[in-house]
Amino acid sequence: MEGIINTLSEFENNVENLNSNIEELKKRMLSYSNSEIEQLRQKIIKLANEEAERILNDAKKESALIQEQGEKNYNQIKNNIEKNYDKAIDKVISMILGNIDNESNPNKT
Repeated sequence: MEGIINTLSEFENNVENLNSNIEELKKRMLSYSNSEIEQLRQKIIKLANEEAERILNDAKKESALIQEQGEKNYNQIKNNIEKNYDKAIDKVISMILGNIDNESNPNKT
């Protein structure tokens, strides 16, 4: 009977040791999982930042091209206005003078 009690006591000690080992393994696995999660989180943040930077740089390049095209269009319009400014003034003056002449002489057709 004493042998059975000793065997049961030894078995109980082994179960307690196993439970203790299992708890320790759970803690290690949890710690390892948290560490892996943090590393993955950092990698995702890094990749997201790199992608955001790439998108921002592409947008800056596109913006610069749009600005350059806008400046070209502005300069072209400005040059056209400057080229035709004198003609426009002459035409307006002619129209005004023509209207004045027509108003002062209604028989003139």
